[in-house]
Parts: sequence; C-alpha cells; structure tokens
Amino acid sequence: MSRSGEKVVKVDNGEMRVVSERYNSLVPRLEVEAIVSHQGSPTPSRKTIAEALSKIYSKNPDLIVVRKVETEYGAGASRIYAHIYEDLGRLRSFEPEYILKRQGVGV
Repeated sequence: MSRSGEKVVKVDNGEMRVVSERYNSLVPRLEVEAIVSHQGSPTPSRKTIAEALSKIYSKNPDLIVVRKVETEYGAGASRIYAHIYEDLGRLRSFEPEYILKRQGVGV
C-alpha cells in the first residue's frame, strides 16, 4: 500500500494502482479497475495480476477473475478489469464458461 490509503502493489518491474472499486451486491463480488505500469517490460500475465490483487485485498488468487487486460501499444501501461469473489461457488455460478476455462477453474 502507499500514501493516504491508495491501493498500490509492486508487479514485476512496475506497479499496480487501483483506480476504482465497486461492490456489486446483486452479484456478491467486488469489481475492480486498476492500472499496471510496466514501462520497458511486457504486459504482466493474468496470473501475476491476480496474485498482485490478492496481496492488496487479502484474498486467495483463485477467487480473482481477471476479466480484461487492455494494453495500448507503446504506452507501457495496461488497464485491468477484475472480479473478486467471496467463494468458488459464486465464481462458478456467475462467470461465463470460457472465462472459467481461461482461469483454469474446473467447470
């Protein structure tokens, strides 16, 4: 973590900063948007991103689904969209099958 309650964590050769978070009470999950700076390095993997978010939110990385990673060519930064669940059952019931396969969660 960083100054004044900002949620920041080191990722590979850069850092991840949480831009926004919203608790969706209809689908019990935390929806997070973050920026990963990785100037001069490749875009971090989804697994690395999930592990970094698990450090920030003190959750098991298996409960974190990285929905989207948007990287602009040459910008050295990526925008991350992720969902953080309370339990694996909720994750399986709300995420589409192709996302579960991408995450490596048994369907």
